[in-house]
Amino acid sequence: MSENTDKELKPCPFCGSKQVEAFAQYEEDCPDHSAIVRCHGCDAQSAQMIGKDKIAMASRAWNKRTA
Repeated sequence: MSENTDKELKPCPFCGSKQVEAFAQYEEDCPDHSAIVRCHGCDAQSAQMIGKDKIAMASRAWNKRTA
């Protein structure tokens, strides 16, 4: 199961795609439930974030990235 968000995300710094999504995964085998941002154009992704505001943290990290 995953939790998606529509936070404002910058285009992918690698391919320029605007098809990017921030989401958290809730899997039984992953007790910390990490969140990432992933580009659907080239499959680039942010670092995994863990914590109460994990989706916001992943979104901020993505928006600060450079290629």
